[in-house]
Amino acid sequence: MNLKFLSIQFRFKKVIVWVVTIMCMALTASLGHWQWSRAKQKWALEESVQAMQALPALSQQAFLALADPLEALHRHVKLKGTWMPEETLFLDNRPLNAQAGFWVVTPFKLSAHERVLVQRGWIPRNANDRTQMPPFETPEEEEEIDVRISEGPSKMFDLGESGRQDPKSIEEARSLNIRQNVELHAFAKERGLTLIGNVIQIGSNSQGLRRDWPVPASTAYKNVGYSVQWFAMSLMMAALFIWYQIILPKRNAKRHPFSNS
Repeated sequence: MNLKFLSIQFRFKKVIVWVVTIMCMALTASLGHWQWSRAKQKWALEESVQAMQALPALSQQAFLALADPLEALHRHVKLKGTWMPEETLFLDNRPLNAQAGFWVVTPFKLSAHERVLVQRGWIPRNANDRTQMPPFETPEEEEEIDVRISEGPSKMFDLGESGRQDPKSIEEARSLNIRQNVELHAFAKERGLTLIGNVIQIGSNSQGLRRDWPVPASTAYKNVGYSVQWFAMSLMMAALFIWYQIILPKRNAKRHPFSNS
């Protein structure tokens, strides 16, 4: 009776090992596949961006004639207008080369009623006081700028200001238009503006702003690395399972043929 019970218990444990191993292998393999798909998405996005940027730049008239600017996403455009510096936003937690900083976003007035929200460039963050902005220029006169059509600044995970700073610093940051994210239609409603789209200013660094914008394909290698790690982990579990659950027991059985009798 005891031998039968021990045999059932042994088989049950073996089944548990099989099930857990298969589940872990399936999980790590799926994570590896997901990371690989993310890398492929970034490569595809970069290809589409390059294809659109290879087209001739749109004129301001052609841009304004678009029913939806996203129809020409990533296309270059030449715009002429004036800045609205009083509406400038500073998007926090936007690092560049491992240095903390802000993206500077300012509405650009194209006509009496139409404006675009321009992601102008990057400035470093003061390590001791984030409300102390480094100097940068915003011309008052009419200016022509080179931009590309964008979906808008990427979204950062926002935990909210409460719990991280004292109320005084929160109000000070808000008064200086420091925030985590900006959404075109919500910002337009908030400020009473007619914003027809998002664009990113391109070209060399100028006016105290850096324009080393992230390239989607540049981070794909990280996803490839993660994918390789997950697949390697899945293969390692398979190899360990085969060794300890199949090969090693067979070897032991050959060496000690009467141990289980």
